[in-house]
Amino acid sequence: MSVQKTPDRRGGFDDQKIHWEEDLKPFKRLPREPRQRPDQPVPAVVPMLISFALVGVACFLATSFINQNRPALNFSAPTATFQIIIPAPTEEIPPTATPYIAPTEAPTPQPTEVAVSQPGTIDVGVRVIIVGTGGNGLNFRREPSTSAERIRSLPDGTIYEIVGGPQENQGFVWWQLRDPSDGTIGWGVQNYMQPAP
Repeated sequence: MSVQKTPDRRGGFDDQKIHWEEDLKPFKRLPREPRQRPDQPVPAVVPMLISFALVGVACFLATSFINQNRPALNFSAPTATFQIIIPAPTEEIPPTATPYIAPTEAPTPQPTEVAVSQPGTIDVGVRVIIVGTGGNGLNFRREPSTSAERIRSLPDGTIYEIVGGPQENQGFVWWQLRDPSDGTIGWGVQNYMQPAP
C-alpha cells in the first residue's frame, strides 16, 4: 500500500513511496459462482388454475343459495295484446254551409183599429187563451208598450186571467194579465188573445 503523505517532509508527501500504477489500476472483480436454481416439481400454472377453480365453485354455491332463498316472482299479470284496426275507406263528403237563421222575438203586432169590448168578449175577469203567435209566443211586458221590459214569452194555448185594461198605446189595445201558475202580472196585446172556452 502506498503512503500518501508524510508530515516531516517539505512537500507533505514522499514521491518515492507512492506507487502510482498500483493505486490507479482498476479493481478486478472475482468471478462469481453460477447460481444453482432449484428444480420446481410443480409448474406455476397449476396453483393459478386451482385458485380459479375454487373461486368459480364459491360463486356457483353463492348464486344457488340466493336463488333458493329468494321469493318467487309472479309473472301471471296479463300481457298486452295489440290489434291493428285499419279503417275502411269512406266516401269523402264535402262540407256544406249551414244557413244562418237569426233569432226572432215574437212578432210585433200591426196596429189595428181599437175595438170596444162587447159582452161575452175579452174584458176584466175573463180568462183568455193565447193564439196566433206562430210558435213565438206573446210578449208579456211590464208596461203596455212595445218598448217596455219583456218579462217572458207566453206560449200559444196557455190560459191567463185578465185583471186590468184595456189601455190603448202605439195603436194597440193592451190588457193586463195574471199568470195563474205563479201570480206574475204583465201586459199583452189583444190581437193574440181569445176568450177561453
